[in-house]
Amino acid sequence: MSNSAPNEQLQAHSLRNLYFTRTAVQLLWAGIVLATAASNPALAAGLLILYPLWDVACTVYDLRSSTRSNSGPPTAQYVNAVLGSLAAIGIALTAFKSPQQAVVTFGAWAFAAGVAQLAVGISRRKQLGGQWAMILSGLQSAGAGVAFILGGLHDKTHIKDLGGYAIFGGVYFLIAGLLMHRKLSQSSRVGAAVATERE
Repeated sequence: MSNSAPNEQLQAHSLRNLYFTRTAVQLLWAGIVLATAASNPALAAGLLILYPLWDVACTVYDLRSSTRSNSGPPTAQYVNAVLGSLAAIGIALTAFKSPQQAVVTFGAWAFAAGVAQLAVGISRRKQLGGQWAMILSGLQSAGAGVAFILGGLHDKTHIKDLGGYAIFGGVYFLIAGLLMHRKLSQSSRVGAAVATERE
C-alpha cells in the first residue's frame, strides 16, 4: 500500500509524456498525409501502414511503464497491440493495390482501437483521473471506424480523409496530457505542503 502513491505518480508522469508525444506525432502524420495524398499516393499509403504500428509502439511503452494496480490486468491493451499489428499487415497488403480496401481495414482497426481505448480510459478514471478525454477519444475513434468502413466500401472515403481522424486524436491526447500535467502539479504542491508542515 505504501508504494501505491509513488507508483501512481510515476504512471501519471509516463502517461503525460506519452500523450504529448502522441499529439506531436499524430499532428505531423496528419499534416503530411493531407499534403501528399493527392500528389504522392504511395507515400500516403506507406504512412497509412505506419499509423497502427505507431499505436502499437505507444501501447507497448504504456504497458512497460504502467503498473498493475486498481485498473487490473491490461487485457484491452494487449488485444489492441495484436490488432494493430494485424491491421498494419492488412493495410500493407492492400494499400498499394486497392486503397479503398486499405481504408476499410483501417476503419476496422480504428473501431477496435477505440473500444480498447474506451475500456482503458474507464478503468483508469478512478485510479488516475483526467481520463475523460481518452474516453471521448475512444468513442470518437469507434464511431469514425464505422464511418471509414462504410465510406471505404462505397468509395466515398479515401486515404487523405484519414488525416482529420489523426488530428482529432492528437487534440484529445493533448487535452489528456494537460490534465495529467495538472494532476502532477497538484500532487507536487500537496507534497510540498505536507513536507513543510512536518518541518
